[in-house]
Amino acid sequence: MHLLHIENLSVNFKTDHGLVTAVDKFKFKIDPGQVIGVIGESGSGKSVMALAIADLLSPSAIAQADLFTLEGQDLNRMSPFERKRLITDNISIIFQDPTSSLNPALTIGYQLDETVRSHGGGNSRQCRDRSLELLASVGIQDAKRRYKEYPHQLSGGLNQRVMIAMALACKPKLLIADEPTTSLDVTVQSQILDLLMQLNQDLNMALMLITHDFSILSETSEKVHVMYSGQVVESAKTYKLLTEPYHPYTKALLDSVPHFGMHYKKGRRLYNLPGTTPPMRHLPVGCNLGPRCPYASRQCVEMPQLKSLHGRQVRCHFPLIEEAKQESK
Repeated sequence: MHLLHIENLSVNFKTDHGLVTAVDKFKFKIDPGQVIGVIGESGSGKSVMALAIADLLSPSAIAQADLFTLEGQDLNRMSPFERKRLITDNISIIFQDPTSSLNPALTIGYQLDETVRSHGGGNSRQCRDRSLELLASVGIQDAKRRYKEYPHQLSGGLNQRVMIAMALACKPKLLIADEPTTSLDVTVQSQILDLLMQLNQDLNMALMLITHDFSILSETSEKVHVMYSGQVVESAKTYKLLTEPYHPYTKALLDSVPHFGMHYKKGRRLYNLPGTTPPMRHLPVGCNLGPRCPYASRQCVEMPQLKSLHGRQVRCHFPLIEEAKQESK
């Protein structure tokens, strides 16, 4: 039994132009202690997918899934109240910009106490003790002083640690980290990632790491889902995906990064995929990547299905199997 198991999750938004699909048939499984990455450029649907899993979508969104189980319990069969309670008690999410998530008018302690209290933290003294314990657990020194300070008095890295502490208040079985290091400098990025990985090991907590940086996933995740225009286009074990990409979009992403040796040759210009990501309400006919893909043919006017191939899943009529083997030699 998987901790979280989702089949064909779709998210549509009501707009003046009708329904717009932001996530299309997303499939996902994760077990306790696993670290799984989700990667794609801005607008690929990563954050909307995360919000749908955490039950934090706006009222204009319509989320549906053929299967959605958490710890073996079918969320599709629950009332909205039961569903919200189960998700809140087991799943937490942290976002890329902590300063926009924390209230600048309230102290760190007040905001953390409020989170602890909402998860049955007890009286004021018990909530304060638990908050200080959480601040210490995420590596914040002099927790008592920081507890009394406001977000603007803390650095970006410390604010992100506060957000992680809040996420841990319910002792989640799954932590969704949505680009948690994007707004931080390189040194602090490394510290936050090390903290997340340490918490993953110490608490046997599953971690979904959402990013647009392959170098982060190469050091942390065991499996990666690549998203483009709301769809998963390739899923594979991290090493296999980094060394033998089967989907043209995965290959294009890797070829645009200089330090992945399998795809970089000295003196060669970095690859730039032509065109831009299509707006979600004006997707092309057939394959979403078709107009930008150097391998496209007439068959690509038909939407490719996500199919299993050599231990991975790929959404492409012409997977780059032979090319991947040549590049990995």
